[in-house]
Amino acid sequence: MVAYGLSEADVDAFMKIVNSKEGKDVDAISSELGISKSRASLILKKLADAGLIEKQKSNGSKGGRPKYMYFVNKNEVIEKLVKRAEDVCKDLSEIIRGL
Repeated sequence: MVAYGLSEADVDAFMKIVNSKEGKDVDAISSELGISKSRASLILKKLADAGLIEKQKSNGSKGGRPKYMYFVNKNEVIEKLVKRAEDVCKDLSEIIRGL
């Protein structure tokens, strides 16, 4: 996950979502990681922007601000991580050849 510039808290949130069958919302991530809701929102936005998680409007939202659930499409994430690992290996190989 270092290749994505993720902090330990980012990875912790990602793993909470990966291990969840139904996804997680901001409140759950905030509570489970012991961080503020604003920090949890920033982490979830960062993970979504990196394409590691997906955001979906919750059906249970009534009035006020919409509530979102965050989840992982494991197959897509695996493909992205494998591609990223291949790119890193290719870059390292080129660097080593240049020595």
